Amino acid sequence: MTRYALFLGCTIPARQPNYELSARKALSKLGIELVDLPNMTCCCPPPIQSIDLETSLAVAAYNICLAEEADLDIVTLCSGCFESLAMANNMLKDDEKLKAKINRILSAAGKEFVGSKEVKH
Repeated sequence: MTRYALFLGCTIPARQPNYELSARKALSKLGIELVDLPNMTCCCPPPIQSIDLETSLAVAAYNICLAEEADLDIVTLCSGCFESLAMANNMLKDDEKLKAKINRILSAAGKEFVGSKEVKH
């Protein structure tokens, strides 16, 4: 069975719980297990990226670190969360200097972004 870390973000549980329920049921029928990881935070949505890119990358990377620790790729139902997480994942994988800067921030939480996982929508 294929397993993914499910990133729900803020909007899906608060405004679209039926979307979450139908996704869980449909993906289960397709042999995909969704794993709820504790301590995931907000994705740091796109509007915040324009105000403070470094903080938004660190927040998104924190969530990706949780999936890396569980050895799971991430799937998210929210298009905004996908944009935030995928952008951070790609930027940090492509830029070692930026990755080092974000990892210095993440070290305060005991995390390190490796870049070993993918984000899917």
